[in-house]
Amino acid sequence: MLYEIQKQVFLPLYKKYEDHQTTPVLQTFERFQERLHQGIFYKIIVEDELAGSVHVYKKSSQTMRLHMINILESFQGKGLAQQVMTRLEMIYPEVTSWELDTILQEEKNCYLYEKMGYVRTGEQKKINDNMTIISYEKHSGLSQLQPL
Repeated sequence: MLYEIQKQVFLPLYKKYEDHQTTPVLQTFERFQERLHQGIFYKIIVEDELAGSVHVYKKSSQTMRLHMINILESFQGKGLAQQVMTRLEMIYPEVTSWELDTILQEEKNCYLYEKMGYVRTGEQKKINDNMTIISYEKHSGLSQLQPL
């Protein structure tokens, strides 16, 4: 189910940007299964209905990568992504740094991440003439605390 949701969620972006290199739409089921072992997938459930998934993995003891949020179209625009991101931070209180990538041209996504405290790192990768992937990071203020 999660594999099919991923394809469904990313199909409009695939059609819009004609990204044949990085799109989750073309990812094989075997590669999807490999990713299941490279971190954790969480199902997003709203009123007993599967609304999507999120995949995260630890890069180090204090750095977590938010790899992918998949929210079905009928559940988008309702603040669900913000809730998911907030809950992830609560699940991993030891993490002081979060990272993610997104499509520069998807202004709503960029706005969401910046609203959630993420800052652009300056890293970017041009996929084609229509699409550029940019990187974000968020640092917790807890990493700045010093013992008394």
